[in-house]
Amino acid sequence: MKKFLAAFLGALIAFVWSAIVHMNPVTGPMGLSMFGAKEDTVLAALKSNVTEPGLYFFPGMDMSKKMTKAEEDAWTAKYKNGYGLLLFHPAGGAPMEPKQLIVEFVSTLGCACLAACILGSLVGTCGCRASKVAMIGLFGWLAISVSQMNWYGFPFAFIAVDLIDQAIGWFLAGLLMAKMIKAPTA
Repeated sequence: MKKFLAAFLGALIAFVWSAIVHMNPVTGPMGLSMFGAKEDTVLAALKSNVTEPGLYFFPGMDMSKKMTKAEEDAWTAKYKNGYGLLLFHPAGGAPMEPKQLIVEFVSTLGCACLAACILGSLVGTCGCRASKVAMIGLFGWLAISVSQMNWYGFPFAFIAVDLIDQAIGWFLAGLLMAKMIKAPTA
């Protein structure tokens, strides 16, 4: 029960830290671009042409079949002329719906439960064990965010915010959790 309490409180710390990182005016907008004055025109064009919500990669490619050399050359030419990834929900929705916050917290709690299980088997000082939890956050960042920058061109500033969120947030959570979950004795 003490491990779960530590995990719950650690998740609360990581969740609040993440909110601070993503909602403050300094780090919150890092790596995000706006359409500016042309936003209404761009959104109108998207809404009139895209009816299904999704994550769109362009130029598109049907990966279920092998392209001919001519098709591949045409696609490569389009790609060299401009490519992107667009997440679009044409029906819209409310910002910060309660469901989103619940899913985020439950996901963070799941991560904290995994970290609590790992902490229960780690020896060392509180700071050393907390740094191992920070490494779990760093592992996730390297495995996901860096790949997104590499494969899809996510801006470095965007993934830098993820690094601040994951590594520092999980270090802070790890400090509390390491204090609550005693290191095993030999």
